[in-house]
Amino acid sequence: MKAIIGIGNPGEKYKHTRHNAGFMAVDAIKKTLEFDPKELLLVKPSTFVNKSGEAVRSLLDRHRFQNQDLLIVCDDVNLEFGKLRLRPRGSAGGHHGLESVVEAFGSGEFPRLRIGVARPAMPKNLTGFVLERFSAEEEKKLKSILEKVVLICHRWVTDGVKPAMDTLSRLQSTP
Repeated sequence: MKAIIGIGNPGEKYKHTRHNAGFMAVDAIKKTLEFDPKELLLVKPSTFVNKSGEAVRSLLDRHRFQNQDLLIVCDDVNLEFGKLRLRPRGSAGGHHGLESVVEAFGSGEFPRLRIGVARPAMPKNLTGFVLERFSAEEEKKLKSILEKVVLICHRWVTDGVKPAMDTLSRLQSTP
């Protein structure tokens, strides 16, 4: 069994915010892909972003997943809007939700897919920025970004992280 865990904040208030890109990805996967529930678990933790590790720890304790069988999907302000980055391991990169997950795992040895939400054009509070809704222009592009996320996640589920990284590379090189 594998699991895709979207990082985001629970509640209607946060549903369409940049910080909920991970939740949006899980919703898009659920709408698009059909997998046996014994094969793939889609997770949107009921904890807030900064406490995501608590939910991941609970999942690890219940299901005894291997690190490579979990894919964490989250927003990233350090990537331009719409850019995707898949890595088999790494640091939290300043993302508090990922920091919490790294703490739960005891290491950064797990795959993660980051969805670029960009930085604000004017210097401002990043916390406020990620809790804002996407702009109208960004909203128009979000559907095609999430379609790419679904393809990458499908490839990860069926073939693993390296082939999924190849798929991402191919998708990013075509307009």
